[in-house]
Parts: sequence; structure tokens; C-alpha cells
Amino acid sequence: MNPKETFKTAEEREKYIMVILEGIKAEMEAGLIKDFGFCVDGSGGYCIYEVKREADVFTSLRQWGPHVVYEARQVFTIEQLLESRKGNVAQAGN
Repeated sequence: MNPKETFKTAEEREKYIMVILEGIKAEMEAGLIKDFGFCVDGSGGYCIYEVKREADVFTSLRQWGPHVVYEARQVFTIEQLLESRKGNVAQAGN
């Protein structure tokens, strides 16, 4: 949650958190989000997307702003890393 976010009551805050969690669950069931976790102390968490287009991640993330503060980083699979390195090996051999 955005630490600058203010709610009038604890009930209002909990309702909003449930909206977010239900939205994440729906995206997991749809296959957009592969994994999600949240720190017990509420200080942060993670969300792993597995999509064909990076634009799909943007579309998903923008629905949570400005209420959630997040950083997005693209991560490569081992297959993607091996494929990208093959070109470097070929170039080094020339």
C-alpha cells in the first residue's frame, strides 16, 4: 500500500485491501499472474507475471496506482539467457 494513502476508518482500509486481493486472485486464476506473496509485516511483497506482451503487465499494474507503490523489473528465464548468450559466443568466435 502507498504509505501516503489515508482512510477514514480501519474498516474502509480493510475493504480496499480486499478489493486489491480479489483483483490479484482473479488475475492469478486468469493466468496473468503466476505467483504473489506479501510480507507479514505489510512492508512489501512481490508479484510474478508471465505474459507474452510487456504491455499486459502495464495494463494490470496501472489499475492499482496510485494506491499501491511498486517497482517493476523484467526477469529472464534460463532459456532466454542461454539464447541471448549464444549470439555472444558466436560473435566472440569470429
